[in-house]
Parts: sequence; C-alpha cells; structure tokens
Amino acid sequence: MIFETARLIARRFGPRDLATFVAMRDDPEVSRYQSWDRYTEDDGRSFIAELATAQPGDPGWFQIALEEKSSGAFVGDCGLFIDAADRRLGRIGYTIARTHWNRGLATEAVAALTAFAFDRFDMHRITASVDPRNAASCRVLEKAGFVKEAHFRGSEWFKGAWADDAVYARLRDR
Repeated sequence: MIFETARLIARRFGPRDLATFVAMRDDPEVSRYQSWDRYTEDDGRSFIAELATAQPGDPGWFQIALEEKSSGAFVGDCGLFIDAADRRLGRIGYTIARTHWNRGLATEAVAALTAFAFDRFDMHRITASVDPRNAASCRVLEKAGFVKEAHFRGSEWFKGAWADDAVYARLRDR
C-alpha cells in the first residue's frame, strides 16, 4: 500500500488490474479530456510492466492504482510527476472509472496524493493541468485545495483541434 483514505487504498498496479484498467481507459467518456483515444490490452500490459520497477519519489511519473476498500474494486488511478531538475516541484493526474463518478472519490484521491507528496517527498509546489471544459475535474482540484493560476487559450493541440489549458496549483504551506 502506498497510502489510504477513508474509502480508498492506493497501491501499486498489478496484473489483476489489467482488464478493469483497460476498460476504464478505453471508455470514450473517460478518455474525452485525456491524451489517449483508444486503449488496448497491449497498452495496459506495457503500462503495468513499466511500473513494475518504478518507485514513488523517482523523477518522472509514478502511477498508482486506486482500489475501493469496501469492495476491493479497481476504481481508477492517480499519478505523481516529480521534476528531475527540482524535486520540490511536481504535477498530479487522475482518472476515475465512469461507474465510480460523482461519489467524491477523485477529490479524496487527489487530496490524499497531494498530502502524501508533501509529507513524503518534501515538495513545495504541485500543479495539475486540466481542460477547462472538464468542469467536474476543475471542481475536484478546487475541493482538494488547488487554486486556478492560469487559463491558456488555444495552447494545446488536442485530438485534432486547439484547446485551452487551465493550470491549478497547491503549495505546501498554503
């Protein structure tokens, strides 16, 4: 276990997660504001294999599986990126399976991941980049204590069109 909340266990990915992870990422509603369109079993197998040797706190992305305590079900994932040039700076990302939307699980995971990063890795600043059309994700960040710092218009080439990007941040001491 990496960390836990009242309703979630955050843990390493394993082979048991493959089918539900791929199904979540291949759901068009889930991937609507994500960088991928389709997600195959081979994609999932490669993803899980790459994480086998990764360690939380290493520079780069580390993805964490989210399991519901009450049922043991895979509900999504979250990730922490630690900047190699300055390990006090990081980014987060998160994805929740559609069957688990609107239950506060994303907010719970983001708040816990942020606390984990600040406590365990002595980070100063954590950011999140979100498509501002994804109002639910913006609310998750705000509820987890992030502040919107920027709105870049037409700054990302995203799925064949220019899209806006909003940047949220949370500081260790504020």
